[in-house]
Amino acid sequence: MARGAGEPSAKRAKVDEADEEEDPLVRIRKGVVRLLEKASANISFIAREAIAFAFPFTLCADFEAKNEKLFRRLPPELWQKIVDENLHPNDLVALAMTCRFFREKQKDLGKKMVTDLTSDHLCDLRKSGRMPSHSMGWFQWVCDTFEFLPGFNWSYGSPGITPTWLMRRVKGAVHEGDLLNYAVFQGSIEILRWLVEEKGWEPNPETDQWAGLGGSIEVLEYLWETGNLGIWGGEREHEFTRDVCAGAARGGHLEALKWARSQDPPFPWYEETCTNAAAGGHLNVLRFLRAQDPPCPWGWLTCAWAAKGGHLDILKWARSQDPPCPWNEWSCANAARRGHLDVLKWLRRVDPPCPWDERTCQKAAKGGHLEVLKWARSEDLPCPWNSETCAEAAAKGRMEILKWLRRQDPPCPWNSETCTRAAKGGHLEILKWARSEDPPCPWDSTTCVWAAKGGHLDILKWARSEDPPCPWDSTTCVWAAKGGHLEILKFARGQDPPCPWDRRTCYSAAQGGHLDVLKWARSQDPPCPWREGTCFRAAAEGHLDVLKWARSQDPPCPWDEMTCAYAARRGHLEALKFARGQDPPCPWDRRTCFVAATEGHLELLKWARSQDPPCPWSRHWCREQASEYGHRHIIDWIDQQEDESDAEYRESNDSDSDRSYDSSGDESF
Repeated sequence: MARGAGEPSAKRAKVDEADEEEDPLVRIRKGVVRLLEKASANISFIAREAIAFAFPFTLCADFEAKNEKLFRRLPPELWQKIVDENLHPNDLVALAMTCRFFREKQKDLGKKMVTDLTSDHLCDLRKSGRMPSHSMGWFQWVCDTFEFLPGFNWSYGSPGITPTWLMRRVKGAVHEGDLLNYAVFQGSIEILRWLVEEKGWEPNPETDQWAGLGGSIEVLEYLWETGNLGIWGGEREHEFTRDVCAGAARGGHLEALKWARSQDPPFPWYEETCTNAAAGGHLNVLRFLRAQDPPCPWGWLTCAWAAKGGHLDILKWARSQDPPCPWNEWSCANAARRGHLDVLKWLRRVDPPCPWDERTCQKAAKGGHLEVLKWARSEDLPCPWNSETCAEAAAKGRMEILKWLRRQDPPCPWNSETCTRAAKGGHLEILKWARSEDPPCPWDSTTCVWAAKGGHLDILKWARSEDPPCPWDSTTCVWAAKGGHLEILKFARGQDPPCPWDRRTCYSAAQGGHLDVLKWARSQDPPCPWREGTCFRAAAEGHLDVLKWARSQDPPCPWDEMTCAYAARRGHLEALKFARGQDPPCPWDRRTCFVAATEGHLELLKWARSQDPPCPWSRHWCREQASEYGHRHIIDWIDQQEDESDAEYRESNDSDSDRSYDSSGDESF
């Protein structure tokens, strides 16, 4: 029971009063105030100002002392209940900033003070009834308290096709467009007008989808009338208003969807509109979409997402149409991933049955759904499986499932990926069991790589202690360095023979900002090799301390134009200033201005062009990139410049440089 919980109120009040008198912070504050009052008649104006400045801090000490006394009476489980049931996840940051006690309490509860503004998260909150309506005051507080990058930066493309640097946002960065889209989703026209008309923030290519997700016709009308829907590359394109329909379908906002289609010309729609309606479980929306003339198009993703959400009613209706909605193996795989056995049974019982393949067993193992696996394999024509099924079970630490898979006749196949995934997840017991089988599960150097990357020293030691030891290569040191796992790196290099390393170890340490790792690597005899990649990866992540140290060595770590370009890409102006302020300065070329314009870093672009001589650029190229990514502030500034110079671009083809793609997972631009 909490202290004082069973005491009479009068007695408890006396105890509380005594506690207040005994609190050291409160006693110190009162003493300071008395001394200041006695001296106030004889002190100068400057001293009076000092008192006025110091007084609020004494009050803060008073309040925090009372918080410590009162709030600590609540047991941890009650704090957990208060936070879980009454606090919106996106308000954790605001609560933590209120006082030290709240900040520490959230850490005790294991809460991550991260604002999640992703559409899936906000839609789930709204569906669960936990989506609050933030006031104008909240938005004003956020704008006054936090720093936002101008414009909007978004990721697009396909992994393996689109270069990594085009798909990746600045880590932890929040742009003006993020908050504007949140206001659009919330549906407050007052807040939206304030952001657009008073703050001067501009809608962006994702605003259309957020407006549809929010479902406010008033917001949609405002954006449409002000020319802020269908924006692409800084220009209005009617084709891109299709995201309004897709967003409205995802949110289940039938009236908003009808409004969009009633415009002249109607807002376009496409297969994703039906897919989103199915994913959200909105059968009424899907019926409306397909009842139009011509109907909204659909494809196999409609059934796949309905199965993933367990929306059997949508699946039945979609397949009852003439012609039925198409489907493929992903419907069964998605049902298995989420453990929707009833959906999977229906999919396989209809005539003809929905096709399935190895992905059904893979996803069931990944989700930990043993009953789904057993049913799938018990059918007259068992669902096929492959080695990926065991790998998925190992990755998630599903020992029961993995054992069941290997006890079948014949057993589910496995390969080195099973050991690799176990090491990646830190599942030592699974790794030991897999290697104890007869014959043992195979492994290769990626097992050590993933153990090092995850910081799992126990796994790495065990793997290397086996007879024969698990193989390793230089990539083990690369990922240990990138993760800042110095003890793993020391262990790897302390073996006989030591684990090999190369220049990637240094630039991975620099990329992760792990100066202690980099210092240790360079202090060895012989030192770990390094090249230009160390500097430009430090600059890319804004690790100025790493960059300064690397250049202070004798001889200094080499650098080239990529150092300035990567600093500009991520908006790290201080790193760029340092690089150019050296004697001789770090070289740069027009890629510095190019990436600054692409990412919307106006202050950095201004500074680069203000130097003597200015950083080379292609005016046309920079403007084109700013336009493509919707950075109106960059376009306006470029148009105001009188300098018409245009640098000639020469691309490097040095295949042996640190710019090339390598196993550390980074790409050049």
